[in-house]
Amino acid sequence: MTHRHPKHYPPTVSCINDYAEATAAARDAGAMLLVSIEPEVNDDDLVGRYLQQPAVQSRFATSATPWVFCRLPLAGTTAIKGSQIRLVDHPSLVELRRGTGVFTVDYAHQAADRGGPSVYGRIVSILPRTPGKYYRFSPSHIDELADMPAGTLTQRSMILAVRIHPERPQSTEGDADPVLASEAASHSLHQASLGNQGHHNWSTRSRRILSQVSRPVSSPVEVVAESWENQDLLDSCVDCVSSWRQSSGHWNAVRSRHAIFGFDIRRGRNGIWYATGIFAR
Repeated sequence: MTHRHPKHYPPTVSCINDYAEATAAARDAGAMLLVSIEPEVNDDDLVGRYLQQPAVQSRFATSATPWVFCRLPLAGTTAIKGSQIRLVDHPSLVELRRGTGVFTVDYAHQAADRGGPSVYGRIVSILPRTPGKYYRFSPSHIDELADMPAGTLTQRSMILAVRIHPERPQSTEGDADPVLASEAASHSLHQASLGNQGHHNWSTRSRRILSQVSRPVSSPVEVVAESWENQDLLDSCVDCVSSWRQSSGHWNAVRSRHAIFGFDIRRGRNGIWYATGIFAR
């Protein structure tokens, strides 16, 4: 819920530092809920200071959806199914690496777009502050959440990994298309089920894509990659983007701007994540 201020004040977002109250407020407002798990809830925390900056709050307040911010201590507990547990110990937050970090819950998008997966009430972004093999948190990554398109945790994690690459590739600067997102999800799942990276049945899939997208576009282009085994989600997303950087053909597609795009990544039983990006101009 956005508070209105005189013109000389920057717009702000609602800040409610109680998880149950913040969740209720986000649900009532149809807002995105951004939760910062911090060593201590005080003004000296790196992320806490960042979230209080007027420029940061202005960016979120002027995004397409309202936002609620919530800051909580790492040791903080919440009631889930009648039991008090540490929030970071909940299975849905395994990608937070059991430490401090930021996650986002979507209460802004009530219905799935064109038959895609429903994301309402689901965690759709997780930024762990604990360093991983490839992903290293920066407060600036929080800014990317302000205008991130609606999508699942895996889809948005891939988009984030593309956007934070040092060379700032442009493939996520067009419109996120639900058909391409669905096709990327389906093919990532297909690769994961086979345990084999590849452009399987691309000729058939590309024709299907052209028949389903809602605007006239050129023939779609696809990139695929696989991670090293036994990595978590964000490490694998960053790993796959780095893999595309090593291939001139793949990188030309990833770094270029397109009219529409879709990304996703899925993990196979072999512990390897398989990523897909699909673009059309």
